Amino acid sequence: IISRVFKPSVCKNFLRHTNVRMFSSTTPHTSGLHSNDETKVTRPFSSKPAYPFLLIDYILNGPDSSSDGRVTTYNGKEVFINDKKLMEEVCDAMTVGFSRDGLRFHISPYNDKPVITYEPSNPKLEDMTVHLPSLPTCSKIQNLAMSSLPVRDKDWVVGVKLSGYGLSLCRPFGNSKWININTMSQCINPVSSLMFSKKDQRFYIPSLGGNFLCYLDLNSKEDDEPKYIDWEFDNLPKSVIHELADVSSCSRTDHLVESPTGQLFLVKWYGEDLDDITSLMRVTKRFMVYRENEESDDLEKTMIYTEDIGDLCIFVGHSEAFCVPASSSRGLKPNSIYFVGDNFGVYDLTTKTCTTFYYTGDEVPLRKLDFPYWPPPIPLY
Repeated sequence: IISRVFKPSVCKNFLRHTNVRMFSSTTPHTSGLHSNDETKVTRPFSSKPAYPFLLIDYILNGPDSSSDGRVTTYNGKEVFINDKKLMEEVCDAMTVGFSRDGLRFHISPYNDKPVITYEPSNPKLEDMTVHLPSLPTCSKIQNLAMSSLPVRDKDWVVGVKLSGYGLSLCRPFGNSKWININTMSQCINPVSSLMFSKKDQRFYIPSLGGNFLCYLDLNSKEDDEPKYIDWEFDNLPKSVIHELADVSSCSRTDHLVESPTGQLFLVKWYGEDLDDITSLMRVTKRFMVYRENEESDDLEKTMIYTEDIGDLCIFVGHSEAFCVPASSSRGLKPNSIYFVGDNFGVYDLTTKTCTTFYYTGDEVPLRKLDFPYWPPPIPLY
């Protein structure tokens, strides 16, 4: 699931501390969390770290101030990175979790078409570059979801959620044109993400009010409207109802994610506006997670609040949300949410602790908002 990073770098002390072989040998590299002469190392490294999240785990569990001053942590919630190169490495390490075995999305600089590249680690699978059709002028992709990892099959479907209410589907190896869904009734939530359920074989997105779950079948046609099913929520624990007062003034985006075993989760991502003297910035406040009741069916789904997703880690903020077992890669923290885009950080569901990464040079949270990162949670028309 996690296979590549753009600019890997972990110091000699860090390698010794974790007692794992992080890189294979190809090119010289020197860097890491410690930069004094005694710990500098010039040795072969490649661009394929085996466990990129060990860097994040080391920072989260390290001392409040690293010995070289490159990382400073306040109250266990704000991690200030005082070195630009390390900041870039943290962004890369956080992002690689979304690569899904060599999967990449980008917009072509030559014709502004969406491009999917797939370089699987399994040599039996085909490397693939898929150029999707052009989208309408001034369209902005909010997120992208697929019926499976790329496969050269006419029934493989790619769905895109555009800024505002736009939804479109495409069969890249079928007729290779966009099927535009009729959302004029504005039934979908404009600031939530599109996802594909392998279990139900549908694309899902929450309704505007959050009381219904809108869906698209794989055989949806031009100008079809999203269908919907009832979405019921069990009563919240009293302690959680009290906590909702803390997020009453926060913005929110909703993200659906399916576990490897087919269980559906709803992740509510809350952010608050803070004043950094010169401008306002959005900082992640907390997450709330609901899991699908086992008795749910195709006509109605019941969601139950939970603070325990077991060994799973959920990733949100980089196109389609997804989750993997923490045991699938060293350094991942179970029962946690890794978030990127408007902020970069980790949310511990057990302790309800939200740790956000900052770059001291900018004195604002780390962020990337260009596609395929998630944009700010406001409708963009």
